[in-house]
Amino acid sequence: GGGGGFFGSLFGGKETASAEASEPAAAAAAAAEPEKKKSKKEQLADLSEIANNDDFLSELDSVIAEAEEAIAIAEKVEESPPKNKGGFFSNLGFVSGKEAIEEAETLIEDAEKRTSNIFSRFSFGARASPKPIETEPEPVAEEPVEPEESMWVESLKGLFSKSFASFIPPATTEAAETKKVVAVDETPKEKKAKASEGDFLDVIWGAETSARPTLNIAEMMKAFQVESKDDTAKVEEVSEEFRTLSLDVALSVKPHPEKVSWGGEDAGFSVGRTFGVFDGVSGAEKEKGKKLYSRSLADSMKKSSGKNGLSVKEITDSMTTAKELADDVATGASTAVVASIGEDNVMRALNLGDSVCLVLRDGAVAARTREIVHYFDCPYQLGDDSPDRPRDGTTLQSEIFQGDIIVAGSDGVFDNLSDADVCEIVSSFGPRSKSGAIAKKIVERSRTVSLDPMAVTPYSTVAKGRPGYGAYKNGRGGKVDDVSCIVVKAS
Repeated sequence: GGGGGFFGSLFGGKETASAEASEPAAAAAAAAEPEKKKSKKEQLADLSEIANNDDFLSELDSVIAEAEEAIAIAEKVEESPPKNKGGFFSNLGFVSGKEAIEEAETLIEDAEKRTSNIFSRFSFGARASPKPIETEPEPVAEEPVEPEESMWVESLKGLFSKSFASFIPPATTEAAETKKVVAVDETPKEKKAKASEGDFLDVIWGAETSARPTLNIAEMMKAFQVESKDDTAKVEEVSEEFRTLSLDVALSVKPHPEKVSWGGEDAGFSVGRTFGVFDGVSGAEKEKGKKLYSRSLADSMKKSSGKNGLSVKEITDSMTTAKELADDVATGASTAVVASIGEDNVMRALNLGDSVCLVLRDGAVAARTREIVHYFDCPYQLGDDSPDRPRDGTTLQSEIFQGDIIVAGSDGVFDNLSDADVCEIVSSFGPRSKSGAIAKKIVERSRTVSLDPMAVTPYSTVAKGRPGYGAYKNGRGGKVDDVSCIVVKAS
């Protein structure tokens, strides 16, 4: 409105403070005259005064510094490769970018508020209303400030919110329904009040000094012109319903060539939105006539998982129960990687041992579980004689997008194929390919490489030079093993 302070004095409002008139006659004459709105020229003069007010500029510097911090955080989210949209790697593993977004939003909100409040603390070019000598002047009704007269104030007040809004990605995992506002312009565009490139706001921040960075507000304001009083806009509310992704899940298992007759030691399961791979430890002692530990785990977790997505705690609890049963009825030991994609399209995974779960996006790895081993060739494992427990495993949480492909496999896959090899295989399939075909090809390629003594593999690279691994002294050779793989396509 046309109140006191900066807004009032700059755009034709009344100044509440009064001053003693130096000449009584002049004061009386001034009191008799109705107040006039400031001309454009007077506004230009007042804004020029802003450029020379160190207190005002110092405060604005502080707001800009806070805004730049928000920009730095937001740009990290916005400019990251598509493969990392679900979050970032940290010392805690691959986590959601939600915290970074919330921090940026907090900084932006504070910068916007401070931008609005800063002007109320300063007054430039105020024309004080003279005090009459004897008679009280009749109250004069304040005239509302015309929208076109306050276009610069409105632009500056909305500077940060409008400038930074595009940096914040939409939250797609929080609510079942989100709203967006669409402004429909119903007037000719020539009615808009526009800020020209050479206008007076260039004066505010035209040259860089040692104390403050260059800020050309005129250039920034051109990105969001303010409507004049003749403009009208109709706001429509459009519902954008959140959609839970559909999953196409397939498991492929190929036993060790020497274990084909009894099916090998790997196992897996998929039910609803949960899936897992269990790699039987070949070196573990086994009793004849008992169920293999890996198969017992897979069967138990398939029964307890249900059709809906599970939290990490629910996966851990389910695996703990499955382990307790396997300790009683099964033999041997097994590693485990289990993942579940919730209705919020977030995948949560628990990994105990050297199996791996990858999230592939746009031909690259977007997220990956972390293997956990006691030492080379001795992974963490579940078994009656093992001290390891499901709670000891590593966890992963990653948002899943339409078109993502998840690959979970035992070490029979990842000892022989690198992540890049897996990406290459997946990328060779078209968008309409079934997950079963992809899983089968990954398993077949893993077996082919495992039988090649000249192949350079992840396993041979690590085994090279280690005592007891003479077969890999030249850093070459695959590792023959049971191979199990689950592929999930999100659509």
